[in-house]
Amino acid sequence: MSQPARHLEPLVDPFVDGELPPEKMVEVEQQMLSSADLLEQVRLTQALKLSMRRVVEVEQPSAAFEERLKRALQAERQREEALEERSNGRALPWKYILPLAAAAGFTLVLGAGNEQPEPPQAHASSTKSDLGVMAASTQPTALSVDELVDELVSHHAAPSAPEVMEPQLVQDFERRVGVPVHLPQGLTDYGAQWLGGSVVMVRNQNAASFHYRMGAHRVTVYVYDSERVPVRYILKPRVLRNTPVYMGSRRGYTIAAVERRGVGYAVATDLDEPESAELVVASMH
Repeated sequence: MSQPARHLEPLVDPFVDGELPPEKMVEVEQQMLSSADLLEQVRLTQALKLSMRRVVEVEQPSAAFEERLKRALQAERQREEALEERSNGRALPWKYILPLAAAAGFTLVLGAGNEQPEPPQAHASSTKSDLGVMAASTQPTALSVDELVDELVSHHAAPSAPEVMEPQLVQDFERRVGVPVHLPQGLTDYGAQWLGGSVVMVRNQNAASFHYRMGAHRVTVYVYDSERVPVRYILKPRVLRNTPVYMGSRRGYTIAAVERRGVGYAVATDLDEPESAELVVASMH
């Protein structure tokens, strides 16, 4: 990692978890624009946490799983020792260690979700084959944030018929989206006219979609789980009234996004960036 970004390395985990204060979030994101190493570390960490969160079962692991965990950790330790020997005893850089740890993590947690009793007599002889099958079937797939933003634009450019026309009905979207959903009241200060709302799929995740008209312009507001729909990772950060706003554009449309306590708000418009930033901040209220 380059020297200017090295001091930010301890902030990667809290950054991905959204636990940094706004000024630190912006500092990390601005450094990501100029440091490919920092950007790569953030994306790997985010992909690892997101994928593991999806597959980990909230259950007490069985004795059979704990035994497989022990064997997998031992095999991973042996593999790392072999890699260290081939590198003449030098410590591996994080860009190699993190994928190795990720592979072990994905193998273990995905194996837990498909727990099957293991015949006692096959215990010793099946260790290598079990690990091979688990590793082959659990290759992680990182969420393509670029395609995610493109889908937000597509839903705005060609909107489907709204599911609801009555504003009070949007509260029913909450159980489908998984985060608190309310109709943005702040947009009325800008003369926005409510047209209706729906729940749309964005990279296999539900997001509330609210449609407005402002004079000759259309505005779409999205509300979603910011951990499952992480649009901020490829958008340009800026600060508006002490609020980090993430900006970008696709196919002539502007995307502006903000986050608060795990809830994401995004606006898709044909307006300029300053106007879109104002609208997305207003969408939180």
